Amino acid sequence: MKQKHVADELNISESAYSKIERGITDPSIGRLEQIAKILGVTVSYFFQETMPPVKLEEESAQYGFALKSDLEAIIINIRHLKEEMAVLKKDMASMHQAYAKRKK
Repeated sequence: MKQKHVADELNISESAYSKIERGITDPSIGRLEQIAKILGVTVSYFFQETMPPVKLEEESAQYGFALKSDLEAIIINIRHLKEEMAVLKKDMASMHQAYAKRKK
């Protein structure tokens, strides 16, 4: 799908959606649920340790409004989001431990 199509579906600007794709802005859980619905996956798909390979046809083949290159870009961005979420989870655990120590 083109960024504009996804942005329209999310009722946000194309620029705002682009920031999500590029990892500049982290989406809320609600927004992540919306993106998953649009892409036809579950939210848990974004957090799987190993994402199954996606087999796409030739470069010019269309998948709805998306070309193979569009889908590949989305997959890469989702993988980056997954990695960033793992770092965030680790950071939050560290913060929780530090807070627990201070509280004692």
